[in-house]
Amino acid sequence: MRVLVSFGLLAGLMLPALARADNTADEADVAFRLGNQAYARRDYQQALAAYFLSNRLVPNKNVLFNIARCFEAVKSFDEAYRYYHDLSKADLDADDVREVKAALARLMPRVALVAVTTEPPGAEIFIDREDLGSRGRSPQTLAVAPGRHTVKVKLEGRYAAEVPVAASRGHQEQAQLSLAAVLGTLEVVGTPSGAVIRESADGRQLGTVPGTLELPPGQRLLLVAAPGFVPTQVLATIKAGDRSTVRVELVPLPMPTGTLTVTANREQALVRVDGRDQGFTPTVLALPIGEHTVEVSARDLRPFSQVVRVEVDSEQRLFAELCLAAPRVGAASKTETDADEAAASITVISRAEILAHGYQSLAEALQSVRGIFVSNDRIYSYVGIRGFSPPGDFNTRVLILYDGHAINDVWAGQGYAGRDQDVDLSEVERIEVVRGPGSALYGTGAFFAVINLVPRDTVADDRHVEGVLAAGGLGGGKVRVTGSLGHGDTSLLVSGAGFLAAGADETDLGERGVVRGLDGERSVGASIRARAGGFTLSGRLNQRRKQIPVAPLGTAVDVAGTSYTDVRGFAELRYDHSWDRATVAARAYYDASRFEGTYAYAPLNPGEDAYRQHDFGGADWGGGELRTRLRLFEGNQLTVGLEGQVQSVDQAAATDGLVRVVNRPRGLFSAFLLDEWKVFSRLSVSAGLRVDKFLDLRVLPISPRLALVAHPYEKGLTKLVVGQAFRAPNIYELYFADDNVSQRAALVLAPETITTFELEHSHDLTDQLRLTVGGYANLIDQLVVITEENLPVPGCGVVANTAQCRVYGNSKGRTLATGAEAELRWQPGRFLRVDAHYSFVKLWNAPAAVVAGAPQHLAALKAVVPLADHFVRLSGQATYASARGIGPAAGENFLVEVGLSGQLDHLRYFAGVQNLFDSRYSLPIATDAGFAVIPQYGRTFWFEVAVND
Repeated sequence: MRVLVSFGLLAGLMLPALARADNTADEADVAFRLGNQAYARRDYQQALAAYFLSNRLVPNKNVLFNIARCFEAVKSFDEAYRYYHDLSKADLDADDVREVKAALARLMPRVALVAVTTEPPGAEIFIDREDLGSRGRSPQTLAVAPGRHTVKVKLEGRYAAEVPVAASRGHQEQAQLSLAAVLGTLEVVGTPSGAVIRESADGRQLGTVPGTLELPPGQRLLLVAAPGFVPTQVLATIKAGDRSTVRVELVPLPMPTGTLTVTANREQALVRVDGRDQGFTPTVLALPIGEHTVEVSARDLRPFSQVVRVEVDSEQRLFAELCLAAPRVGAASKTETDADEAAASITVISRAEILAHGYQSLAEALQSVRGIFVSNDRIYSYVGIRGFSPPGDFNTRVLILYDGHAINDVWAGQGYAGRDQDVDLSEVERIEVVRGPGSALYGTGAFFAVINLVPRDTVADDRHVEGVLAAGGLGGGKVRVTGSLGHGDTSLLVSGAGFLAAGADETDLGERGVVRGLDGERSVGASIRARAGGFTLSGRLNQRRKQIPVAPLGTAVDVAGTSYTDVRGFAELRYDHSWDRATVAARAYYDASRFEGTYAYAPLNPGEDAYRQHDFGGADWGGGELRTRLRLFEGNQLTVGLEGQVQSVDQAAATDGLVRVVNRPRGLFSAFLLDEWKVFSRLSVSAGLRVDKFLDLRVLPISPRLALVAHPYEKGLTKLVVGQAFRAPNIYELYFADDNVSQRAALVLAPETITTFELEHSHDLTDQLRLTVGGYANLIDQLVVITEENLPVPGCGVVANTAQCRVYGNSKGRTLATGAEAELRWQPGRFLRVDAHYSFVKLWNAPAAVVAGAPQHLAALKAVVPLADHFVRLSGQATYASARGIGPAAGENFLVEVGLSGQLDHLRYFAGVQNLFDSRYSLPIATDAGFAVIPQYGRTFWFEVAVND
C-alpha cells in the first residue's frame, strides 16, 4: 500500500474505475480527493470526515487504510488499531498484508487489546455501554482504553452475555463468552408410541412420541409419522422459557376390508366386534381383514359369541341364535347366581312382568306363580304354598325378604304381602320365589319358601325423577315420587308414596248381616337407598291402617270402629368387598314393628253404648351378620356365616283398663355354612347346614340341606333337593292373651319342623319353549295352629257374643303333603311371553282347618303380547283354584284379568281390569275373622301413569 502512503494517489485513480457512470461513485470520488487534500495539509480531522463519507458511499479497503493512518497521525491509537485490524481481515495482496501487520505491530505497545470470541460466533460486541453502538461482531480483537471494562455480546435467538476484563497497554486480554440458546419446552403426547417427530419430511429427527423437545421460540410445524399410520403435521407455538403441550393421534392406515352381515332371531340385538359396539341387528359391517370376535346380545337372552375370519373384498354372513337366559337370583344362596344353576325350584317375576300386568302388591304378583295361592280376609293378604295356609298363619311360614333383609317381624312372625308391605311395587326390580326349605341359610320362618323383593338401583352418573299417579276401583288412589342420582360408585335413591281407598260399598256376611262400607284402607311409606364404595345403606318405613268389615273376634256387625294399624320399618348398613378368591359381606341392622287393633263390640245390656277393646303389639330388634365366601379350588365355593340378634317385644290388651304383658326379650345366635361344588361340567352339588340357638327355647334347631343340579343332556336340567327347615314359635303365639275376650296364652309350644324331598326336571323343547315338571313330599311335625276351646276356660271369659276361646297349639302326629307341578313357558321375543302351569297337592293327616283352607288344584295362564313393540302391550291372566275342602264349591274360583301397558319416551302407563267377569265367590279363611267364609272382591279396575325425567 505504498500508494496510500503517498496520499493514496493510486486509490484516487481506482475509485472512478470501480463506479464510473454512477453518481454515488462520483460523490465518493470527490470526498476521497478532499480527504487526500486535507491529509496533505495535515488537517487530519477534515481528512477523516471526507474519508468516512467516501467509505459510506462506496466502501473500499484503501479508504479504510487512510482512515487508520489518520487516527494514527492524531495519536488515536485505539481507533487506528481497530481499523488496521478490520483491514487485516480483508482480501489483500502480500505486500499490503505486510504493511498492515507492520502497522499493527507498531501500534500494539501503544494500545490495550481485548480479543473477544463467542460460541457461537457472529455476536454483536459492546464495550461498557450499548448506547454507544456495536464494536463489531465476534470474533474480534478490540483496542480499548486501559482499565476495567465490561464486554457485552448479543446474538438473535440467544441470551445476552457479558464478562469483565482488565485491559492494559501493550497487552491483549481474552474475553471468551458462551451465549445460551433461548428455548421453550414442548411436550408431545399421544399415540402411537414411538412415532418420529421431525421439522420437515427430510429434516432431522427431533424426538419420538411421547417426548419432550427443547426448541427456539416461535411457531414450528412438526411432522409426526409412524409405520402403518397416516402422517400428520402439528403446528406448535413455542414460548421462551415456558412449557406447552401438543397431542397427536395418528390414524391407522386403512386396512383392506371385507363385509360381514350380522342377523339374529331377535331384531335390535346389540352387536359388538372385538369389544366395541357396532350397531344393532340386522347390520352390515365393513371390517379389516383378519379374525374378529363378534358378540350379539339382548336383554333376558343368553349372549352369542363367535370368532369369524374376514377375507379381503369378501362378503360373509353370520346368524346369531339367541336363547332365553335364566334370570339372576340371589335368595337361593345369598349370592347372585344363574337361576338354572341355583339349587332350588325357582320362579322369577321380572320388572317387565310387574309393569305389564299392573301388579300393585306382592300378593297380586304371586297369584299366578306355580304352587302358590292367595287369600284375603279383608284384613291381610295370605300366601299359601303347596297346600298350606294354616289358621292363624300371618305368612309366618314364608320368609319374605327385601334385598335379602327379612321383612317378617319377630312378634307375630308376620310376613307382609299387601299394602302393609309397601304402597306398591314401583321400586321393585324383580321378585325371586325360592320354593322349599330355606332354614339352612335363613333360619326360622323359611319353612315353605323364601321370597325376595330385589329393589331397583341407581345408575352411575345419572339423575332420575319419577312421579306416579294412579286411580281405580273401590275408590282407590295412589301417588309416588322417586328421585335418584349417581356419580361413580356413589348413588342415592329416595322414594315416598301414599295410597287411599274407600273399599267395597257392601260386604255380605250371609246370616250375620250386610256391612255397608267400613272397608277403607290407607297406606303411606318412604324408602332410601344409598351406595358409596362397598357400603350400602337401606331404610324403609311403611304404615297401613285397614278398616275391617267382617266383624272379627265377635265384634259387632256393621258398627264402625274395628280396624288394624300396622307399622313396619328397618335400617340396614351393609358392606361388601371381593378379592380374587374370596368375598366378605357384613351387615348391621335395626328393625321395628308396631300393631294396634281396635274392636267395636255390641253393648252387653240393652240401652248401653257399644264399647271398644284394644290390643297392642310392638317389637324392636337388632343384629348383625358376617359372611364370607371362599373359592377353595376350581369349581368350589364355600360360604360361612355368623349371625346374632336381640329382640324386645311388648304386647297388651285393654277393655275398661290396660293389662300389659311383661316385656318378652329373646336372643338368637346362629352359624351356617354352604358348600357349592361343580363336580363335573354337568353336575353340581350343594350342601348346607345351619344351627340356631334361641336363648328362651330348650331345643337346638339344626337345619341341613342337600341338592344336586344336573344337566343330563344338552337341553335338560334336573334338580333334586332334600332338606329340613323349622319355625320357632313366636312371642304372639306363646304369650298373647286378651282380657276376658277371645284368646289365652299357650305358654309352651314346640318348634315346627318340615322335611322336604323335591325333584324337578326342565326340558327345552325349543330355545324359546321350556317345559318343567316336578314332584315333592313335605313331612311336617308339630305344626302350630289355632285351636278353640269351649267355655268356660281359665284365661277366657264370656264377653259380648264370644262363645269360644282361641289358643295356639301343636298338631298331633305327622302331616304329609305330596304334590306335582307342571309349567310351560314360551318367550319367542323380548316383549312376548306366555306362561301356563298346573299344581296338585294331597294332604295326609292334616288338621281339619288346614284342609279347609287349601285348594287341591291350581292352574294359571298368563301372557304379554306386544301390539306395537314396547309402546303398546296387551296382558292377560287367568287363574283357577278348586274348592277348599269343605264343600264341592266352597272357594272355587276362576279369575281373569286384562290390561294395556306401554312406554312412550318419558311416559309409562297401565290400564287394567281385575276379575273381568265379576266372579262372586267366598273363601274359607281361619284367621282373626274366625273360622269364616269371607266374600272376595268383585270386578275392579286400575289406571296408572308414571312420568320420568
